[in-house]
Amino acid sequence: MSQITFSQSNGLSSSPYSLYGLGLSNDLNTGKTNALSNTGLAMPSKYSINNLNPASLGSIPKGSFLYDVGLKLQKETLYEDGNQESRLNGNFSNLALAFPLSAKSGLGITLIPYTNVGYIVTRIESPIDGSTDSFITNIKGSGGLNDIQLNYGYSLTDNFRLGLRGSFLFGKIKEDETDFIGSNTLNINETFFYNGFRLGAGIQYDINNKISVGSFINLPIKLNGDHTRSVIGGVVPLDEENDLEAFKLPLEIGFGLHAKLSDKLFFNLDYKRNFWDATNQSDLIADYVDQDFIGFGTEFIPRKNSTNYWRRVNYRAGFKMDNGNLAIKDDRITNSSISFGLGFPFGNQRRHSFINLGYSYGQKGQVENGLIKENFHTLTLNLSLEDLWFQKSKYN
Repeated sequence: MSQITFSQSNGLSSSPYSLYGLGLSNDLNTGKTNALSNTGLAMPSKYSINNLNPASLGSIPKGSFLYDVGLKLQKETLYEDGNQESRLNGNFSNLALAFPLSAKSGLGITLIPYTNVGYIVTRIESPIDGSTDSFITNIKGSGGLNDIQLNYGYSLTDNFRLGLRGSFLFGKIKEDETDFIGSNTLNINETFFYNGFRLGAGIQYDINNKISVGSFINLPIKLNGDHTRSVIGGVVPLDEENDLEAFKLPLEIGFGLHAKLSDKLFFNLDYKRNFWDATNQSDLIADYVDQDFIGFGTEFIPRKNSTNYWRRVNYRAGFKMDNGNLAIKDDRITNSSISFGLGFPFGNQRRHSFINLGYSYGQKGQVENGLIKENFHTLTLNLSLEDLWFQKSKYN
C-alpha cells in the first residue's frame, strides 16, 4: 500500500479499504440505532423500527405503521507515510417500513446498502516483461451491493418473541483501469455482478419489565457472480463475459442485553461474531479472519409526555469496536467509533414520530507497517414516523 497513492472518490464510499472483496460493510441502519452505535439486539420495535433482530417486530403495537428513511454525510481523513488527505461523500442510508399483521406479529421491509465501494488508486508502477522499462496504472472502483430485507416477528407469549429474516443481496462493482505504456494508453473496464438469498432468525426474551435479552443468526451463503470485461487500446479490442467464483459470506451470530435502568434511562450491550475463517477466502494481500464486535448504547428521555418540548427530546450515545475481518501481512484492520444523537419529536403527541440526528467519530486501520489510517466523521439524518391505522374515531 505504501507504494501507491489513494485519491478522491465520488462513489458510495471513499475508503481505500473498500478495495477488498465486495467493499466495506455498511454499519448504518435505522435512525434510532445509528446514534446507539448500531446496538439493540434485545431492544423491541415498539415505536421505532429495529432491523438488528427480526424478533423485535413481534412487539409493534396493533394499529401502528412505522416508516424510516435516512441520509448520511461522511468526511474521511487518510494518513499514510506522513501525508494526509481529506474527502467528503454523501449517500442514501436506508428506507424501511414496518407494520403489525395481528396483535402478536409484525412485518418489516427494508432497503439498505450492504457494501460500499469507492476508491481511486494512482501511480502503480509495474515492470514490462522482457524489458527494463515499466508502465503506470491508475484504478478506479465504484458501486457495491444492496440488501432487500423481509423481516417477520411473532410474540409467542407476552415476553417471548421469535423472528425470521429473508435477505436478497444484489449489486455490481465496477473497476476501471488505465495503463500508460510509453505514449500508448490501454483501458480495461470490468464489472462484477453478484446476487444471492440469505436466511436469518432471531429471538428476544423479556426476563422482567426491566431486562430483555436477544440473539440472532445469519446463515452462511455463497453469492453467485458474473463478470464482464472490455479492453480498449490494445492491438485487438476485447469484450468477454464469464462466471465468477462464488463469494462466501460467513455465519454470523450475536447476543444482546437491553436494560431499563429507570423510566428515563435505557441501556444496550451487544456482542457479535462473524466466522470468516471458515470461508477460506483471501483477497490480494489480505486474508479474511474471524471478526468480533462489541458495542453499547444508552438513551435518556427526560419525560416522554411532558408539555415542555425539550423534555421530550431523546438523548443518545454509544461506543463500538471490532477487530476487523481483514489481516494484511498479519496486521488486523481494526475499527472503533463513538456516537451521539438526538431524537426530536414532532407532530401529534399520540404518535411517536421523530427527526433523528446522529453523529459518530471513528478510526480504521493504522499507519504502521505501510498501512493507512482512516479517521471519519459521519452525520446521519433520519425521518422516523409513526402513523396510526384503523383507529376508531371518538366522534360519529
